[in-house]
Amino acid sequence: MKKQTSDHRSPTYTKTRPRVLALSSGGGHWVQLLRLRPAFKDCDITYATVSRDYESEVEGAKFRVIVDSNRDQKLKLILSLFSIACLILKERPNAILSTGAAPGFFALFIGKLLGKKTIWVDSIANAEELSMSGQKAGKYATHWLTQWEHLAKPEGPHYCGNVLGDDSEDRAQKSKDSSLKTDLEQFTPISNSQSTIHNRSSKIFVTVGTDQHFDRMVKIVDQWAANNPTHEIFAQIGEADYQPTHLKYSKFLTPQEFIERVKSSSLIVAHAGMGTIIIALTHQKPTLVMPKLASLGENRNEHQTATAKYLSGQVKVNVVFGERDLVVALDHLESIPSDSTIGRFASHLLTIKLSSFILS
Repeated sequence: MKKQTSDHRSPTYTKTRPRVLALSSGGGHWVQLLRLRPAFKDCDITYATVSRDYESEVEGAKFRVIVDSNRDQKLKLILSLFSIACLILKERPNAILSTGAAPGFFALFIGKLLGKKTIWVDSIANAEELSMSGQKAGKYATHWLTQWEHLAKPEGPHYCGNVLGDDSEDRAQKSKDSSLKTDLEQFTPISNSQSTIHNRSSKIFVTVGTDQHFDRMVKIVDQWAANNPTHEIFAQIGEADYQPTHLKYSKFLTPQEFIERVKSSSLIVAHAGMGTIIIALTHQKPTLVMPKLASLGENRNEHQTATAKYLSGQVKVNVVFGERDLVVALDHLESIPSDSTIGRFASHLLTIKLSSFILS
């Protein structure tokens, strides 16, 4: 008689990866969202933003388009809310994370109503106070974060690092442990060669962003170009009243075209938009920044001036605050520091904290 045997092995269970919806507006909000990608490595991630043009930046991941809006567009606010509600009901995420702006607030608002885990990372562009959306989002956020330590409060928002990466470059260069190679990719710039600025011949990319005009800066550079014809200058000017006559320009660029312009230039001259600053520093490009002024109708508020002051104090970018200073800086291109750089992703602490929020 054969001895009966039984299999007492426990059944094998596969842990389900949490479904995460990472959503933001375009421009700088989207650039900051992408720098948080290490936090999503153990997740079933879906990205959502306001234009199909961004899809190639998350190739291989699920990508959805939502309706863009801001507080000045009442009808589009309603359409945006509806499109985001439909997206959340369809994707059924376990967690929703946003870097702003209005679409991100809608996502957290709806997510909270549906019992989802919600995470708000306020834009680093808001150095003196939280954004309007960020202030409202605190009520609906499971985890409510600012990227400026001086804005953190015991009751929230809290500070866990920022998308610039803090001292990540130093950590990457000082580490000798080859076993950490994969993690250190987070702290390595995209480009390995820095630009050289020449007083007589440089390739300069001027950009004003996609919102309000910045004719004041474009006009100064155009006039300077007339007296310095040996420099190759291209400008992205937005919906401008002023049309340059001494340099090539385009109103808008696709995200891919924008990055190619940055990569091929030796100097970036820009408004104080965080998307532009982050992309330029990631590609190790010297960056000369001039903030837009709300008092002149160039922006909705004065946050660019405040952010530029804080960033210049960290020696991340070269800042001028007036027309005369911009001309002086252009006349002395060789004096513009070109050694500022950041890694490919946000600070390690921030991405680790976000990952723990999602997985907890």
